[in-house]
Amino acid sequence: MRRRKKEFPYKIILSLLFVFIIFYFVLFFEFKEIVIEPESFENYLRPYWQNHSPYEIISSLKKIMIDFPEIKKIEIRSNIFEQKLFLNIKSSQIIAQICDKDKCFYLDNYAEIIIPGELRNIRRATSKILITNNQYQNVARHYLLIYSHLPIENNTLLNPEIKNLLSLLFEYANWKPLILTEIKIYSNFDIGVIDSQNREFLFDPAKDIEEQIKKLHIFLTKNFPGTRIDLRISKKIYFK
Repeated sequence: MRRRKKEFPYKIILSLLFVFIIFYFVLFFEFKEIVIEPESFENYLRPYWQNHSPYEIISSLKKIMIDFPEIKKIEIRSNIFEQKLFLNIKSSQIIAQICDKDKCFYLDNYAEIIIPGELRNIRRATSKILITNNQYQNVARHYLLIYSHLPIENNTLLNPEIKNLLSLLFEYANWKPLILTEIKIYSNFDIGVIDSQNREFLFDPAKDIEEQIKKLHIFLTKNFPGTRIDLRISKKIYFK
């Protein structure tokens, strides 16, 4: 019987080599350049890095997310050969003021409801301003008003169906010259959209939103008369 030859431990050596490369990369490798996108965040985030090691960058990113509550996500990509790191900043942007009968908040593009005090304190890198207490009331007037007949709470998210409706509605309003002046959230979750001609369009966010947007387009294109337009019933438009 022939004795079996011992196999060379390639797998162990490759595993050790892989661990060594990772260890070296994290602790000793340095990027020559960090590119921050959009550039408006450059001045705010540049001081967070004294050197460009991956370990320091990862540690700093956690601190940045705490210091800048308006930053919701940081996308990372790299070019190892050019020793270049790219950071793409995804930030919260206020799109509306949302109120119930007792209090007012702000609504951002992530459908998060933010208290006015938080808005005053965050550094708005996209517009390069710091909103102060004195500026707060003036800034509030520039946002679309959403009035809710239902109570709203701080640090909550907008109902997903309402969020989806508003997203498609804003997209349509950007394409078609539709000037929105106010949005109402009724107690049954129906949505009333009021335009610059004081017409109210009624939507049901639980039903086919795209069909309701199409009926809105038909009404505006045909230039029908009416001040209260009901788009909630499938395949029908009611107005008076």
